[in-house]
Amino acid sequence: MSDPTQTNSNTDDTTATADLTRFDVRSIPCRVKHAQIFKRWSDLPVGEYFVLVNDHDPVPLYYQFAAQFPGAFSWEYLVTEQDEFQVKITRLAPSPAGSVIPPPPGAPVCSHDREDDHAAGAAETALVVDARGLEPPEPMMRILEAVESLAPGAELAALTDRQPIHLYPELDTRGVAHTSEQQQDGSWRTTLRRL
Repeated sequence: MSDPTQTNSNTDDTTATADLTRFDVRSIPCRVKHAQIFKRWSDLPVGEYFVLVNDHDPVPLYYQFAAQFPGAFSWEYLVTEQDEFQVKITRLAPSPAGSVIPPPPGAPVCSHDREDDHAAGAAETALVVDARGLEPPEPMMRILEAVESLAPGAELAALTDRQPIHLYPELDTRGVAHTSEQQQDGSWRTTLRRL
């Protein structure tokens, strides 16, 4: 009878080891979430992986990886449910050390961080992401980063050098209404609203 007890003990050890590959970021505040993910990535040996668990599709993070570490990672969706996404991120090659592309300046915090504000009837003012002067894909990355943390009914204004036609399909899949207007200086202002 002692053998089953030892087997259970070994099973617990195996489970604890397996959990090191799982990185659940759902409870991490948005302002530090990406920094912690990239820290996990920087510690990852070539050939190893971790499974990112998030409460929404981390597409903006994918664009950050693609811009910062082209060819050095693979991105595989394991679970795509309404409130849970799991992505297996594998390091395929070493990547140069360097600063990670920062989140957009003035980006809103997570909607779950603002629930108390909305409950208290906080005024809804449009947030602005100024992506002018940036090289692709950074404007799209910054706008999607801000969009993913918009609360229902909240608005965001995105300023770009050109009409963001590649952004529209991404917004449509996220249930975000959008209208774009060309400005007098030739730039574009796109107003986005979470439905």
